[in-house]
Amino acid sequence: MTFRRATTQVHLWTGIAIGLYVLVISISGSAIVWRRELDAALCGRCEPHFLTWIVELHDHLLLGHVGVFWNGIGAIVVAIMCISGAVIWWPRRGQWWRRMSIRRGVSGRQFIWDLHSMLGFWMFLLIVIWVITSIYFAFPDLFAWVGDEVLVTMVRLHFGRAYGPVVRTLWVIFGLVPCALFITGALMWWNRTLRPYLQGRFARMRSLRSATD
Repeated sequence: MTFRRATTQVHLWTGIAIGLYVLVISISGSAIVWRRELDAALCGRCEPHFLTWIVELHDHLLLGHVGVFWNGIGAIVVAIMCISGAVIWWPRRGQWWRRMSIRRGVSGRQFIWDLHSMLGFWMFLLIVIWVITSIYFAFPDLFAWVGDEVLVTMVRLHFGRAYGPVVRTLWVIFGLVPCALFITGALMWWNRTLRPYLQGRFARMRSLRSATD
């Protein structure tokens, strides 16, 4: 097995293993970007119970303090997925723009691949920031060597609340991109692996039935 093929398998199976986690974290994270404004609009000085539930889901996975640890583990797995995805994405000479955009007139399968590659490229840095800060929240001692100002800036970027309404709105949208990456990745897996396997299996079953009739 070549290095690229092995990396593809790592990317595929980490994506499958962590897919539900990515969906939960992405959707809940987008939902609470405007948390303070929602508090004021819906409940004045208090916080609605459903919003508190979403915050606990995002921050602690509804597991209490131990949820921070599991969020850190999840972020590490996502980091592995990001690194393996970057290796798979890396283009040959002269094909950079092809991997950074969606081409016209391509098949449905190729469109899904192009969309997955494009979103992964343009969102890579922001996803890395989210991953690093999530690991920091769970394991702060690992970042003792990093300057405080760097950490403060990255934490602010994680939440997106300190840079005005335009950035917050973008963060709501960008926060859903990992969901799109998971969905397009799942469709690619279905088209390339699962559907051919099932078709072959059904074909063999039909052949066996025909032979026994």
